[in-house]
Amino acid sequence: MRVALVLPPLTQLNTPYPSTAYLARFLGEQGVAVTQRDLGLELALRVFSAEGLDAVFDLLEARLEEDEDFAPAEPAWRALALRRQHRRAVGEAVALLQGRDPTLAHAIVAGGQLPRTPRLEALEEGQLAAAFGRMGTHDAARFLATRYLADLADLVAHVADPDFALARYGHHLAVGPVTFGPIAARLDRTTLVDAWLDELCDSLLAGPEGPPGLVGLSVPFPGTLVAALRLGRRLRAAGVPVVMGGGYVNTELREVSAGPSEGLWECVDALTYDDGEGPLLALVEHLSGGPDRRHRTRTRTGLHEATVPRPPCAKVADYGDLDLEGYLQLVDSLNPTHRLWSDGRWNKLTLAHGCYWRRCAFCDVSLDYIARYEPARVSELADQALALRDRTGGRGFHFVDEAAPPRVLRDLALELLARGERLPMWGNIRFEEAFTPDLCRLLAAAGLLAVTGGLEVASDRLLALMDKGITVEQAARAAWAFQQAGVRVHAYLMYGFPTQTEQETVDSMEVVRQLFELGLLDSAFWHRFVLTRHSGVHAAPERFGVHVGPVPPEVFATNDLPHADPAGADHDRFDTGLVAALEEWMQGRGLDTPLGSWFEHRIPFPTEPPDRVRRCLPRRPPPMAERARLVWLGGGVLDAEDARGPVLVLHHAEGATRVPGSEAERDWLAEVVAAAAPGEPPLAFDDARAAFPGDWAPFARRWERVRRAGMIGL
Repeated sequence: MRVALVLPPLTQLNTPYPSTAYLARFLGEQGVAVTQRDLGLELALRVFSAEGLDAVFDLLEARLEEDEDFAPAEPAWRALALRRQHRRAVGEAVALLQGRDPTLAHAIVAGGQLPRTPRLEALEEGQLAAAFGRMGTHDAARFLATRYLADLADLVAHVADPDFALARYGHHLAVGPVTFGPIAARLDRTTLVDAWLDELCDSLLAGPEGPPGLVGLSVPFPGTLVAALRLGRRLRAAGVPVVMGGGYVNTELREVSAGPSEGLWECVDALTYDDGEGPLLALVEHLSGGPDRRHRTRTRTGLHEATVPRPPCAKVADYGDLDLEGYLQLVDSLNPTHRLWSDGRWNKLTLAHGCYWRRCAFCDVSLDYIARYEPARVSELADQALALRDRTGGRGFHFVDEAAPPRVLRDLALELLARGERLPMWGNIRFEEAFTPDLCRLLAAAGLLAVTGGLEVASDRLLALMDKGITVEQAARAAWAFQQAGVRVHAYLMYGFPTQTEQETVDSMEVVRQLFELGLLDSAFWHRFVLTRHSGVHAAPERFGVHVGPVPPEVFATNDLPHADPAGADHDRFDTGLVAALEEWMQGRGLDTPLGSWFEHRIPFPTEPPDRVRRCLPRRPPPMAERARLVWLGGGVLDAEDARGPVLVLHHAEGATRVPGSEAERDWLAEVVAAAAPGEPPLAFDDARAAFPGDWAPFARRWERVRRAGMIGL
């Protein structure tokens, strides 16, 4: 049986969402023939083409002739007047963003190449120069091209399909307590964009090998559900079985009842839960005439839960026949750290299944993707990552872990360095004390570029209540360690956690301001607390003072639940001011502005000391632990002489460090540097020091120079 794994519109346009690629690796290893399609990218490329815009403009003209009440916004009139220019420019914008024609960058930045759409008109004088400098022409052009496509997406939404956006489709129909009625009504309509999606769906059926035996639809986000159901209904009508899984299914559709979900079974034959590898393989075997070992799978008749061994999860993606050159390298933010999400085609890698902490009260801790922790074998992970790099030509990797385990990160970095490799990497971590300055230096040497992590509410009371396992001071020191190593830091921030007072929100805001002021954060994002069905707060609402609201019986999908927080503040009062302040702080502006200035209403003065964060930071790196493993991150050593006599020269990435000493001391240091190279047997600091030829105390200051040059202790 041939299985087609499909990403429905729309996830992201810069890189394949990894769900199908992980499943493809697993199924391929089991001998199942697999193809992959990213219909989100394919649909976007259909929309953002000369032919696509022609169809949009034809529709606009037809609506103007037929509908007296249709009054397009002024930008739509202007776009229609510049129709010929848009037909040319859209292909050039796509070519630049795909990396097919970098020479267009100079013309785009010079002006006149792209029609002046609203987002381009809104750019302030000198904004590009300030953000990208004199030599950042290519990045500046991609920034302009991204804004141009975003304006075209707005045009498509206004004229052809209000559900279309640059990175999601029909999102509003699938958020919150969802009823199927509006979704069913939407599926019965066909817009211009829907017609294109139908054509792409039909191409799945018309390949040289005929229709696939099974189509798997990955639905990670609300903005992919409606398109997935449309695809599923059309495929089932053609006689092809359809299975749907992914993050949205795992969280929102775990308990679908017959009444509210009846329309679902017109679109799909089965839902799979948690990791799709085992359930999908069992479904393939069953459809192929084998025994019924379906598990973690729901069909119209109910939940199937056979007792079978759980296969190991794939940790590295396999992109198979996806067209990796077609993705768009968007630049949708002037913040360098924010750009990581949309800029670059990142290979996906998982260090561990689940979360090694798995206690945070706001998180889906009862679900398998969080609760079951399974670290990867580092040597196999390195083998697969390097093979994927060679196969795709992409050197960058994004860890998609819930939280990358420090120990696995350490071991992977040592493995890569021992092989003489360095991979650009970034991913999510927990701001904990395990991330020492030395560990962060190791990770940076192996290629770590940036980390993202949940600081959540910068209040020790609330961090303890949510069982985050960190304090504000620990988080600040971890961020400091990463920044000292040259690794960018992004923080996820939360407000509205149960019982959070107005004063605590203001104080949390003040702590975040101090983190930016001291350069410990490069970027951050505030989000409002959401009560989910699978969280610790929902499991014990009385502990958090929360009243969970009733869910209407006609609800089809729900994970985000209504709730009341009697002891908490009026969190709506902070929606606008928190975001406005953060936008400025990320640009290095407004850090001296009083917090109350960001709000139209009065807020309490912060009670946090203005130097709270500064006081918790170390003034110098901590001393090396006695049993720390020595690792040398630099290069070779050479004997030399300077004006004071013989020295040992330690070469490293930042330059060279000269360490004087007697011949015996220099020989000892050269031996320690060689023995501490990645890949060598572990050498403990106290064992090396015990072999020092003489009195250690006079040499200790010179040892600190060796540490600064690249000798770390783990």
